Amino acid sequence: MIIILKAEDDKIPLLLVGNKSDLEDRRQVSADEARTKADEWSVQYVETSAKTRANVDKVFFDLMREVRAKKMSENKEKNGKKSGKKKKSLKERCTLL
Repeated sequence: MIIILKAEDDKIPLLLVGNKSDLEDRRQVSADEARTKADEWSVQYVETSAKTRANVDKVFFDLMREVRAKKMSENKEKNGKKSGKKKKSLKERCTLL
């Protein structure tokens, strides 16, 4: 469902995260399969382990980077478009008592 929403509105930052990378012998999804799915969805793939803390911080910071980049992109688009409103001069906005 998330991927359907992402496809409709490419404003949702996503990462595909594989957890429990320390349990290689109990893996149910191969790394290649996960990378293929991440490529299909056009998202980054990262394997983590909560037990060893491997890549836990990386996932957080990568996601925050994506959120920040998306926000900056939206702000550029918003600032690039001129609104129909004319900005009032300082004199028109201020009232002296």
